[in-house]
Amino acid sequence: MAKINVFKLSPGRHDLPFDPYVQLSLSNFSQDSAGRVFLSPQLASEMEIDESVDDLMKQLEKARKKAKEYLKKAKGEVS
Repeated sequence: MAKINVFKLSPGRHDLPFDPYVQLSLSNFSQDSAGRVFLSPQLASEMEIDESVDDLMKQLEKARKKAKEYLKKAKGEVS
C-alpha cells in the first residue's frame, strides 16, 4: 500500500537564501512491469475500495497538517 510523506527543504547554514518549501511524496508504493504506480492493493469489493480510499485520505490530511507545520516553522512564523 502507498505511504504518503512530506519532504521539506529550507536553506541550510551555508546556503544562499531561498523560500523554504515542502512537497508531498510517495515513500512506498507498488509498480507493475509497465511502470504503473499503484496506490492500493488489489481491491475486489466496495468495502475494500472504501477502506483504501479512506486510508489514503487520512494520510493526505496528516501530510497536509505536517506540511503546514514544517513550512510555518521554516518561515519563522508563530502559530
